Amino acid sequence: MSDVHIKNYTLLQNYCEKAISQLSEECIERFKKTKDEYSRIKLLYEAATSIPIIILELNGKTLKNSLERKIEGNSYFAKKDYINALKCYNDGIIKCPQNSVESRELLTILISNRSATFFALNEYKKVLNDIDYLVEIGNYPAHLNYKVWIRKAKCYHALKNENLASEACDEALKSLKFSKLDKKSIRTITQEIEKTKQTKLTLVSKHELVIAEDPEIFEGSKEYIAAHPNISFERDSYQGRYAVANGDIETGTIILEENAHGAVVDTEHALTNCQNCFLSVEQPIACSTCANVIFCSTICERLANRGYHKVECPFQESLFKSGASVNCFLALRIITQKHYSYFNDKKNRLKDYLNDNCQKTAIKKKIYRYDDYDNVFFLCRNEHLRNKEELIHFSCMSIYLLRLLKLGRYFPFKTDDKVLREEEIYFGSLILRHLQILQFNAHEVSELRNLPNSSVIQDVMNKYENASIGAAIYPTLALFNHSCDPSIVRYNIKSKMVVRTIKPVKKGDIIYENYGPLYTTTPLRERQVTLKNNYWFECLCIPCVEMWPKFDEMTDKQIRIPCKTEKCHYVHTTKLEDNPFFTCEYCHKVNSIMSNLKGLMVLDTILPEAENLFCSEQLKSAMEKFLQGLNILFEYTRSPHPEIIKVQQRIRNCMIHMGNKRYNYKFDI
Repeated sequence: MSDVHIKNYTLLQNYCEKAISQLSEECIERFKKTKDEYSRIKLLYEAATSIPIIILELNGKTLKNSLERKIEGNSYFAKKDYINALKCYNDGIIKCPQNSVESRELLTILISNRSATFFALNEYKKVLNDIDYLVEIGNYPAHLNYKVWIRKAKCYHALKNENLASEACDEALKSLKFSKLDKKSIRTITQEIEKTKQTKLTLVSKHELVIAEDPEIFEGSKEYIAAHPNISFERDSYQGRYAVANGDIETGTIILEENAHGAVVDTEHALTNCQNCFLSVEQPIACSTCANVIFCSTICERLANRGYHKVECPFQESLFKSGASVNCFLALRIITQKHYSYFNDKKNRLKDYLNDNCQKTAIKKKIYRYDDYDNVFFLCRNEHLRNKEELIHFSCMSIYLLRLLKLGRYFPFKTDDKVLREEEIYFGSLILRHLQILQFNAHEVSELRNLPNSSVIQDVMNKYENASIGAAIYPTLALFNHSCDPSIVRYNIKSKMVVRTIKPVKKGDIIYENYGPLYTTTPLRERQVTLKNNYWFECLCIPCVEMWPKFDEMTDKQIRIPCKTEKCHYVHTTKLEDNPFFTCEYCHKVNSIMSNLKGLMVLDTILPEAENLFCSEQLKSAMEKFLQGLNILFEYTRSPHPEIIKVQQRIRNCMIHMGNKRYNYKFDI
């Protein structure tokens, strides 16, 4: 479950509305009686294909635009406006065609110019990356090669690798014979190369984009390999499947590390983040055939173009401009990332489950893996609650996506937009199922960004924002249920999801995540309406049932004290000036709050220390202190309490700094 939903805009919305308008009353009545996805796709396909799909023939690549961007970038470079120069070169690289010798030569010149700009900014590793990139493209003018080798040598000097620097200098000398320089210029450059051999540049420290790999070693359980061994999953008729602790779990523990079964970068970030691994990109690698996506490395580019992007590239721009939601992209990506035969081999086994009235139980696996399609296929989609009018709309969207899949030549046979083959009905049925599943189970993929013009002296919380950059499906995380007071914090490392506890979890506790609304900031009525509209359930979590106040309605003069009797769940609410003794309404034991108040006094030392570390951005040490403080708070008091919320928020901010980060936007196009 998640806070990522189906949203329909412009072209796709119009397509669906027009397709539905073509249906006769008889056809609509027949649709209402359908019991399986097969019948729905088959019944509506003819009407849906009567509406043409607007396919944009342009792939965004033009030699003219790329040449203009090169000239513009050179002008900025000459004025030492390196940031704008990089923007121009990046844009030119992305838009430069690669289908001719002329265009590939221009591409390598753009890459070389970008490397020169990075050199001027002392970004030596980026320079070397670009040199490798242009060598891989080929077609770089031979008479300019000496410039690249000299630049490479200087970078290796700066990085204190004298052997490679010397080798690069030797190659630069060899390349001079291919230059178009006169003898005097060659002598001058030869002297420069010899001088470079002797020169040692100081490595300039740069605050570069760093993706923090979590140092902790995570080992999952034998059955649910992405989940902590102290977590199991149970099922009942009301809650469905849910996560429960089969042992105590400390605050801050990683309880889930899961790779995405499928993940997509959304339209807004298609030119700022790698489409394959989701890393924030300042030095984009272009797709060879379209200007709609970028990659962080040639490795990611090859992986994508040998797999899903080979299919998606022909219709990528049309899909982006259709206004389709990120869930539509993801419904397709789950298909395009696998070969046709992968799904075709499952056809006979899965076909019966595409029927609404299928009585078969979900296929049970000994090991629950993120990359097992069955674990996505059998996720909750609330089919018994979905009305037929909405299913008609979903079916039209599925047919639209199926038609794009045919245009992308996914199928190993010749296709015709007006003809629907049996095999295509099956894939359309899978897409329809995906859309329903993703409505309730997709999660956003996010990155932490520093806010433009943020000051060093600003509070850490006000310097950064956590932004969604795409969506993914995580089969294990999708089994966690919602609470307006969640047990966990989640963040991403690339597209992988990492989940940590934000409170102590006792054996037998249900472990909750959050689908969007929190009791601390959103009124009860608004939370209930949001969850009912988006996820089709009435929230009965403790904050909702007990009508906990929002953070701004709380007072630190009121405290909730747990009964000291073991296994007694009674919590007494009192004010500091009230009688320090109370009798438990359940076990009738007399309790004193004096020991609780004494235990909480240590926070007067711990929390200021934690806050100082936090404000100085020593986040790992700050988190350790805040976790220590939070454990003390939960030992002597209970939520809701403003101090618990403040400490949890600090811990959350420390945790998300361990995930994806984007430090600036200066090179964005």
